[in-house]
Amino acid sequence: MLEADKVSRSFVAGKNRSLALPEVSLVVEPREFLVISGPSGAGKSTLLNLLGGLDRPSRGEVRYGGQSLTAMEESQVALLRNSAFGFIFQTPHLLVDRTVAENISLPFHYGEPASKNNMDSRCRELLSYIGMADLADRYPDTLSGGEMQRVVFARALVRRPTLIFADEPTGSLDVDNSEKIMKLLQEQTRQGCTVVMVSHDPEAIRYGSRVLRLEKPPSPR
Repeated sequence: MLEADKVSRSFVAGKNRSLALPEVSLVVEPREFLVISGPSGAGKSTLLNLLGGLDRPSRGEVRYGGQSLTAMEESQVALLRNSAFGFIFQTPHLLVDRTVAENISLPFHYGEPASKNNMDSRCRELLSYIGMADLADRYPDTLSGGEMQRVVFARALVRRPTLIFADEPTGSLDVDNSEKIMKLLQEQTRQGCTVVMVSHDPEAIRYGSRVLRLEKPPSPR
């Protein structure tokens, strides 16, 4: 389903070159819950960004469904991200001047259009799913951290993605809210979705069906 073939990522600043991610190859199977773990600086988020088409590898290739993301034009990658991928980050990025329902429906305004009835129906379905059916008209500044992260989760699901990428989704949450998010993610794999998550939280890691541990690259001499 999702493959990384000898991908690596390095950055150049002036005469200095830093290796953010040493060479990695992996295959993510359908309905798998893959957790990427490792120490700070090991390249976990870098790998997630490469797999999700948010960045391009310096070497190697990323493929989704047999198609090379690396060879695609940026506009093609953007369409794929919006139609097939969902993203959840550690910090909930919500538009403060939009309601909960409007934030959830944002992906419908990019890529393939949807009718207002379909958008409204899907938003109501997801609000009920995350236990926030009565908060549709609230604004982000009136929500708790856990509620905001659940809104981000719903937004990631709104176009029924086949793949969800989650970067430290419980990093800023307390134990109870972390458990809610992890159970929601795990439930998605049972419904046919594939999840790739970065985490250093032992409690979150145990929800994965497989763990890939990265090690910090050696410092240049």
